[in-house]
Amino acid sequence: MTAATRSALEIAVAALAAAVAAGLALERAGAWQPGRAAVVALVVIAAVLAVASTAVRAVGGALTRRRDRRRDLHEDVLSAALWAVVDGTAAAPPAPGAPAAPGAPAAPGARPLDVRDLALAVYLLRRGPLRAPRLERVHRVRARRRPVASGVRWAPGKGVVGACVATGEVVARDVTALDAAGERQGLSEQELRAVRGKYAVVVAVPLLDDTGATSRVTGCLALDGPAGTLPQLTTPAVLAVLEATARTLQRLGDTTAAAVSAAPAAVSAAAPRALPAAERERGAQLLRAALERQGSPPERVAAAAGRLAP
Repeated sequence: MTAATRSALEIAVAALAAAVAAGLALERAGAWQPGRAAVVALVVIAAVLAVASTAVRAVGGALTRRRDRRRDLHEDVLSAALWAVVDGTAAAPPAPGAPAAPGAPAAPGARPLDVRDLALAVYLLRRGPLRAPRLERVHRVRARRRPVASGVRWAPGKGVVGACVATGEVVARDVTALDAAGERQGLSEQELRAVRGKYAVVVAVPLLDDTGATSRVTGCLALDGPAGTLPQLTTPAVLAVLEATARTLQRLGDTTAAAVSAAPAAVSAAAPRALPAAERERGAQLLRAALERQGSPPERVAAAAGRLAP
């Protein structure tokens, strides 16, 4: 139940209760002479509305608390993941003119990134009965120096996050280079203007529901950083942290219920799991360590860390 739905129900119940109360008041004042059956019906309706009003408030309060807990867990996991990315980053940009492939090992002795230059966001795949699939951003953690959101309505196939969800694979791109090359990435001219200058390097990792016979993409986790950091943000250590974070978010139960009903794309169960087991374990360890040291309440740390097993 959304806040808008709850408000609409509360208004409807209040309006009906007011109408019933007015009818009973008119009957007592002698201004209206309904039959005995009508009076009994009004009394019964008044009692039902009182119960309904209490139930709506109780359900609304429970959903609000659940939403707050989910927001706090997202905040904890994403904040820890940013620090874990920094911990796992030991790469410097390669020598001028030397390309670096995603997943290349870090350069020894290189300086790690500044957490204030990074941002992480979670997108869930949703589709209503009368609308096309879309990606809804449910939480974002960013430093003040990172740009605000673009306002673009992301969808499968649109931008880096859309490509990630459409393919079910990790997608890492230097979007400034794509922009310079004139690649639209599924964006309209207006959307291109909205995102221009807001993003430089984006790495997106799919959220996967592995409970069925085949994996299903339910959304993605997107890391964005400053220009020139594509080699640093695609080392095995960083990709392992992002994969562990995506796995943790999925297992928290916040993504499956919301996104499976959106008819997400089916993906081969084996395709997204390219990292070696040792790297996956390292990513989980980095995320767990960051969770434990950031000062979150122990119960929230336990809720998140308990879902880190590869």
